Amino acid sequence: MRRLPVHKQVNTKAESPLTRWSLSPVIVGIGVGLLVGPLGLRLIEPQLYEDGALIQSLSEAVLLVCLFCAGLRLRAPLERAPWRAPLQLASLTTVSAALLSAGAAYLIFGMSLLQALLLAAIIAPTDAALASDAYASGDGEQELVPFALASEGAITSAIVAPVVVLVLTRMGLTAAAGIVLGSPTLTLCWALAGGAAVGWLIGMAASRWLMQIDRDRQGDLLEEMIVFATGVLAYVCALALRTDALLAALGAGLALSHGGRRRVTRKQPLGQRVLKFAGRAERGATVLLMVLLGTLLGAGDFTPRAVLYAVILLILVRPLAVRLGLGQPAVTPSQRRMIELFAARGPAALYCLALIPGHDLPQVFGRQLESAVLVVIVVSVIASAVSAVAARKPTPGAAV
Repeated sequence: MRRLPVHKQVNTKAESPLTRWSLSPVIVGIGVGLLVGPLGLRLIEPQLYEDGALIQSLSEAVLLVCLFCAGLRLRAPLERAPWRAPLQLASLTTVSAALLSAGAAYLIFGMSLLQALLLAAIIAPTDAALASDAYASGDGEQELVPFALASEGAITSAIVAPVVVLVLTRMGLTAAAGIVLGSPTLTLCWALAGGAAVGWLIGMAASRWLMQIDRDRQGDLLEEMIVFATGVLAYVCALALRTDALLAALGAGLALSHGGRRRVTRKQPLGQRVLKFAGRAERGATVLLMVLLGTLLGAGDFTPRAVLYAVILLILVRPLAVRLGLGQPAVTPSQRRMIELFAARGPAALYCLALIPGHDLPQVFGRQLESAVLVVIVVSVIASAVSAVAARKPTPGAAV
């Protein structure tokens, strides 16, 4: 089977020195949340509408860590060939999935069109941390899959919050004070463009500083401090300029991983220790949020319609959206099948759900929204874990 050019540039094992893991810690985290939550020992009993601000802050912090660390390990050259499939997934596939998800919500829950679009926007982003190593393999045919999925998850998670706010504005539920440029659409454009620019410029400046460090004399501690201070600085500056702070964190991580250049130079811009620590931080933050998700499940009001909706998203919406968004030259049929099987949601969906309590939504719709989002996250994580384990099984006669 032919090899695509991206496989020569994106080597999962060589470019990402992170320790291999499976999705099982995430599932264990959900189980721990169920154990300590309302269904178990009742040690933690969070309520989305009563504790929305706290849940929003925690999920935003986790998302910030995940996006910044994702940017650090997405080291493919910023050229058309390696990024073609990820950008198609993050644009055409995501838009197709959102429209199909909105249509399914309209039919199953009886929501209005704007309510269905709000639900679809919240669950649109996949999870970069769970995708990064789901299908990693020494087989060159599979190297594109974890990179494409991780990139899709990072990009969609970084841009989803302004889109959700735009839908809320169209529903008349967002104050006019939140509109920066007089128009919700212009505000969205400013948030995305400004966030990307702020993150990249700050990351580029930090990467120039890192190039001047004498690692033999100054050790790794100074490098680690500069790297993670860069993520915080990008986030704070983006907030001050009222742009997308999460996209700024992703942009800063990408700029650091590329040394502030389009191509990755032979000299590693970041040390191995920094990348390993970033990987552990990303995974630990994801598991922590899954514990919170497990506690929320115990307090949720779930219906068969929510489960049906989640199943339809996995077996119909995701495969169809991938086929609509990905062309044949971008990926091989076997790669496309693996991408179709992965649709795990995570911190971004929970963060966007936590934005809802601050708006005056009808109570019935609010409960429907909470139930649907939580069920979709849990079902998608479990289904993606099962499909990833099945995909890792060696295929007889596979080329190595």
